[in-house]
Amino acid sequence: MSKVKLSIPVAFLIENLCTSGEPKDVIIECIKKQDFTPLLDKVKEKTMDFKERCQTAEDIGDEWEEAILSGYEFKFLHINGLKRLLYFRLDRALDRDYEQDGITLKNLYLDPIEIDTLQGLIGRQWQVIAEDNEAAGNVQRRVSIKLLYRNEDDS
Repeated sequence: MSKVKLSIPVAFLIENLCTSGEPKDVIIECIKKQDFTPLLDKVKEKTMDFKERCQTAEDIGDEWEEAILSGYEFKFLHINGLKRLLYFRLDRALDRDYEQDGITLKNLYLDPIEIDTLQGLIGRQWQVIAEDNEAAGNVQRRVSIKLLYRNEDDS
């Protein structure tokens, strides 16, 4: 079964709402009622226009509820979106937790679960590459994130 594919605005709506720490059912109910008051003081980006993003989800038909319940992947993700995802999902920030070299992010430390989670979200377009020897257990590994290049014949 394939994952739900979300647009950037809808995915970041979900990512931001999830930073509240509230259960999935509470987040879903807030979206359905278009009342984000219970989450506003808890989310990372309080100034996000939640209602506009919900309207975007409806307009383009993104399956946001299924994405919250079962997971998703990005349809497309640019480098700034990737950095924003790292902030929302893993609380990692540029120049504090990793460096940017062109369209590559490097010297980012992630544990195996974070690597798998991130690769699952961005794997259509980006690759998480371990830069150090495999570590045992849940030890963090130094990784880089690089854009996957596709041959024009592979479209």
